[in-house]
Amino acid sequence: MLITPKFPKKVQFLLDLDFPLIDQLLPRKEFVGGRIGYAKQEIFFWLLFKKSMGWDYRTVADMAGVSHSTLIRANSKFSRVGAYQQFLTHLVKLAYKAHLIKGEKVAMDASFVATYTKREEDGSLGWNDYKGGFGFKLHALIDAETGVLIALIVKDGLTHESQIAIPLLKKARPWLKKCGYVLADKGYDDTDIIEYIAKQLKAKAGIPIKETNQKTSKNRAKLTAEERIKGGYQNFKLKAKGRSLKKSIYHKRTEVERFFSTLKRVFHLGQEKTRGIQAFLENTFLSCICFMLRRLKIAGVI
Repeated sequence: MLITPKFPKKVQFLLDLDFPLIDQLLPRKEFVGGRIGYAKQEIFFWLLFKKSMGWDYRTVADMAGVSHSTLIRANSKFSRVGAYQQFLTHLVKLAYKAHLIKGEKVAMDASFVATYTKREEDGSLGWNDYKGGFGFKLHALIDAETGVLIALIVKDGLTHESQIAIPLLKKARPWLKKCGYVLADKGYDDTDIIEYIAKQLKAKAGIPIKETNQKTSKNRAKLTAEERIKGGYQNFKLKAKGRSLKKSIYHKRTEVERFFSTLKRVFHLGQEKTRGIQAFLENTFLSCICFMLRRLKIAGVI
């Protein structure tokens, strides 16, 4: 009986793709004897294949016809020379040139990913009371109209997203020349963030205003009802400056949640049996590369 296997649909976006940038980032050394190593592009393909399928190194190695240690060493080498990060930046540039990144409305958010061991690992920093566990955080900025990734920062599981907002926007600055709105949830309601968006990006912040608990104010009890209403209105006007409070625009922020969902559900981010923030960084880049390649392939860019 002759059996002809086929690649699963979820990895077919990788077929027929070439990765010449990988050869540029890791040029083959002059041959001085011994066994010639595997082609870098081929190994890169199998690492992306592994990420898309969620398989372990040994299973993919058996299918690829290489040793699992070869894949592990290649992954470490790609990470060490910054190949993943540079390749992802290359894909962002392609998306921008193809107008898949319009940059008119962008959305940012952070997503917590628990450690594999459920214990503290290198770089997780400590216990996150709000999430109820140890982990890492993926901070991302995406185009709210196309869902394409623009910028990415990986940090420990304790750093609040508002602390990473401005560095993330600075990283994405080259792609935000026509930015009109920056969308985010209440966790980003910070004066410095609103000011940066308004002054540096010449855009409006689609960020809701946090409700303040005025019962804690010592002087509030001394104010009349009219004075409290007036004071609240003046405070609202001050905080609303530089923002857009239109719900029709703010609702586009949900695109960034779909992005995180795709990384976790489709590309298995957080399900890898690896430890530490360096491994999480590698897994995140591979997931994002797969995400971008699939988007670009569907759009006919690659």
